[in-house]
Parts: sequence; C-alpha cells; structure tokens
Amino acid sequence: MMAAGFGWVWAAVGRAAGVHTGARPLVPGLLIAGAGLGFLVVPLVNVVLSAVPGELTGAASGIFSTAQQFGAAVVGTVFFGHLAEGWGAGLTVAMPWVVAAFVLCAALCAALPRRAAHDHP
Repeated sequence: MMAAGFGWVWAAVGRAAGVHTGARPLVPGLLIAGAGLGFLVVPLVNVVLSAVPGELTGAASGIFSTAQQFGAAVVGTVFFGHLAEGWGAGLTVAMPWVVAAFVLCAALCAALPRRAAHDHP
C-alpha cells in the first residue's frame, strides 16, 4: 500500500509539472501510503522482535530503528540534493527511491513468515 500510495504521489507530481496545483492531487496517494504505514510498522516490529531471543531484543530494536532512519536519510539526501531545482524536481527524483524501497520491503516481508515457519517448525 505504501508503494502504491507514493507511486500515486509520484504520478501526481509528474502530471502537475510546471503547473501549480496545490497539494490536493497528492492527498489520495498520501492517504493510501499512510494506511499502508499503519498496516506495516507495528506488525513488522512485532514479527521481527518476536524472532529474537529476549536478551537480544534491545539490540535488535536498535538495529531496526537505525535501518529505518538510514532509509529516511538516503531519501532525504536525494530529495534535498535536487531541491534547488524546485519541489517538483526533488519529489520526481526521490519518489523512485521511495517506491523501490517499499517494494523491497514488501518482498522481504513476504519472506518473513516462510523463514519463521522454516526455522521454527
């Protein structure tokens, strides 16, 4: 859902290039992405941390949080690196990174249950 929502935002920015349309075209995509975020973050944290032994939970949580922050930093660097060309240019360049990251996350999430079932019969 997050990849689809941000894909919508990417398409809306591309359609509005050169024309000031305001934020209204972005709202549906942001709503979809926000719903996807709600469906992803809490269950994913629970799945990841439940597979870790109790004594390593703090370290695993820290690594998980660091990975999230690293992803945000990469996308932010790409976005702000192109911001001098305008908001539209920054979004147009950053959105493929965002969509690709969420597609990769979805693929990794799809692999989690099989791995957990295989590792712990």
